[in-house]
Parts: sequence; C-alpha cells; structure tokens
Amino acid sequence: MRFPRIIKGHRVIATAGAPLAEEGGRAVAFVLFCAFIVSYFLHLTRRVPFLASVHFDLALAAATALAVAIAPRKPRETAGRGDLDPVARPLWILAGYIIVTLPFVEWPGSVLRNLEPFAKSLCFFFFVLATVDTTRKLKVLLAVYVFTQVWRVLEPLVLHLKSGYWGSYTSLGNWEYMDRLAGAPSDIINPNGLGFVIIMTLPLLHFLVKPDASWRRVLWVTLACAMCYALVLSASRSGFLAFVFLCLFVSWRSKHRAALMTATVTGGIVVALLLSGLQRERYISIVSHDAPGSATAEERVQGVIGDFKVSLRRPLFGHGLGTSREANANFRGEDLPSHNLYTETAEELGYVGLALLLSLIWSFVRACRTAQQVASATTATDERMEFLHNVASSLVVVVAVDLFFSFASFGLSEPYWYFVGGLTVVTMRLATALAPATVADSAPARGRFPLRRARRPQPGLLRGRRSLSARARRDAPQDTV
Repeated sequence: MRFPRIIKGHRVIATAGAPLAEEGGRAVAFVLFCAFIVSYFLHLTRRVPFLASVHFDLALAAATALAVAIAPRKPRETAGRGDLDPVARPLWILAGYIIVTLPFVEWPGSVLRNLEPFAKSLCFFFFVLATVDTTRKLKVLLAVYVFTQVWRVLEPLVLHLKSGYWGSYTSLGNWEYMDRLAGAPSDIINPNGLGFVIIMTLPLLHFLVKPDASWRRVLWVTLACAMCYALVLSASRSGFLAFVFLCLFVSWRSKHRAALMTATVTGGIVVALLLSGLQRERYISIVSHDAPGSATAEERVQGVIGDFKVSLRRPLFGHGLGTSREANANFRGEDLPSHNLYTETAEELGYVGLALLLSLIWSFVRACRTAQQVASATTATDERMEFLHNVASSLVVVVAVDLFFSFASFGLSEPYWYFVGGLTVVTMRLATALAPATVADSAPARGRFPLRRARRPQPGLLRGRRSLSARARRDAPQDTV
C-alpha cells in the first residue's frame, strides 16, 4: 500500500520498500536563477556593454522573481504557511531589526541608500529556497556556482602566465613594491578577495570533482594546484592563514588525519622553497616586525582595534547598515570600511545586531548537522542521501572557513553568506524529505533543530507533524518480521 507524505517546502511520494521519488517544480525560475548566478559572478555586464545598458542582472533577478510568483502553487506550498523556516526566522529577525532601528542609528539616510546591496544579497537566499526542490537541482546549482568561482580564479592566472598580468601591487616600505595577482580586468576583486574566492571554493570543488577515480584525481590535483598557485601570487596573508586553517580543519575532521597532516606539511615545505624572496618575506611579516611589509600587517591589527573603539560609540543600535566606512572616516580618520565582519557588524548594527548575525550563522551549522544526522541514520541505499550528507559536510567546512576569514574581511551585505545559508536550508529539507518517516521524525530530537511539517487534513495523508490519520493507521498492514 502506498502512503503519500507531504513535507513543507518539498513533496515526495513514499512507497513501502521503494525509494522516495522527488517531484520538483518552477523549472523556468531555476534556469533563470542559474543564469543570474553566471551573470552576477562573472560580471557579464562589465564584459558586454550592451548588457550593462539594459541592466541585465536586474532583469534576470526580476524575471526569476516573476517566474517564482506565477508558478502554479501546489498544496505543499500553501500548507503550514504560518510556520517560519528555522533558518529563515533569524534572517527575518535580522532584517526586521535593521528596519525597526532605522530611526535610532547615526545616519538613517545612509542606511536607505545602503539597503539596496543588502536586499540584493538576501535575494540569493530566497531564490535558492524557492527554486531548488530536488537533489538534481541542487547538484546543478552547486556545479554552476563552483564553475563561476573557478573561472574567476583561473582567468587572471591564465592572463598572468600569458602576458604577465598582475592586477594589483602592495607597498613593502622604503619605496619598495611587490606585484600581486588580483581579479581579471572585468572582475572587481582585489588580491585578498581573490584569496577569499579560492579558499571558499576549494571545499566545494573537492566535493563536486569527487576524486575517487584516476581521471578525477588528475582533474582535482590540476585545479587545486592552479588555484593554490594563484593564492601564492595574490600574496594574500589573510588567504594564506585561511588556507592553513582549512587544511587543519579538514585534517581534524578526517579519518586519515596523520596522512593529511603529513601531506600538508610536505606541501608547505615545497611551496616555501618555491616562493620568491619578496613573497617569502610577505608571509614572514605576519609574525616578524622586521620583515618588509610588517607595517601593513600591524596597520591591519590596529585597524581592528580602531573599529572596535568606533563601535563602542553606539553599542546598541550602531551607526546604520553599510556605514562602517562613513563611521571610520568621521571618528577614526580612516576612509576605509571595516575589514572585519564582526567589527563591521558591530559598527553598523550594534552588538545586538552582531548577536543576531551570529545566531543566523549558527542556524546554518545546525541545519547542516540535521541533514548529516538524517542521512547517516538512513539505512536504505540511496545515492541521493549520500550526496546530501556530503553536501552538508562540505558546507560545514565552508562556513567554518568563512568565519575564520571574516576576521580580515567584511561581508554583512555580501551575497556569499546568504547563498550558503540557502544551500544549508535546502540540503536539510531534501534530506528530511527523502528519509523514511521514522528517521526524519527522530532527527530533530538528536539534532535539537525542530523541523515543522505541513498540516493538510486529508484522508490518507500525515496529519499534524508525524501521525497518520486514524483510518490510515487502522487500514495499514502490520509488519511481520
């Protein structure tokens, strides 16, 4: 006998002894969203002037929103509409906090001007939730995103190898300068931004390539070495420290810790021998005050301290969204935004806003943990559950690395956090939807992450959260094992 099961945000049909079949929708909106990701991250409007003249990115975003709005609504989308998603709830609270505290910040007018980039970043979160409803779509979305990020890294590297392109430089003091690899001419990222892209992409690239065969290993090693070489050319000290953290974090989580640590140390020694004198001194300046460039490292530390002092001027509500640069220019004498996510948020939203942001990020981790627990507890052999478990594991690494890198990078109004947040939500939803009912029901208790199920009082369907209707329980055949 077949018992259909409806879960909020996803519809599956369960058959005893058979794998659950996924039923997706909004295919047009999903295709438009993928096109928007390609255009946004590869900066097609900078490459093709005509696209800029017609506001191509804005048009794609509007078309995606329209496709989502006009798509036929299914019963699963109208059931349980009063429930907020466990991750969307803190996000809505953060957005509401920004709006409610608008009259109490230092510069409300600046906040109104800075709401647009923050709203654009939120679109990534809601577009992921609205368009990704099958594991196949999740695979495609991850592949599209990773492709754009790898392209952003390899394009300037190829230009460097072909024509000596660098894109940026830095001062080492005493009128001495060093070239640094930045984004391609059509891109807008500086060397530290390029390092951020590399560190954030490597975990997802390893997951997608899945180096379990010879040709996959060759592909992974080739791409990883090229990206690490680009990281060295960028001379990003923040990227270097984040890469070390990534290696240590992955080794700590792996069953093969000794082998990975040995490979990491060996690779580090080889890279150190291949570095030029200026590049070696650049990284030595992290710990040495005598090395060239140590002054800029000290300035970064002093900048964080100065940002913290500025944040204490308005510790409750802050100076306003997107105003860290304005606050630093007025009260610290530095016309620069805060290059630290935590002091940036404290300056702009106050420490209440910082607590809300950290709560939001923690909900990403909890969603991944729930997806991992559900997938691990599933006894049925379903490749989709293994895929979702690996996605959740990779996203945990991405969040951890991003939290570490955020000590040297802003990001409150950047799209990366909200895109990753959307991925954690759909991974949790899909894992819960594909798992057997008993596994899905017990996962929240273990993960302490409540999942709400849709309420649709129809015969034969799940009523409330977990129980079958009385008739379904009476007519259901008993297992005799």
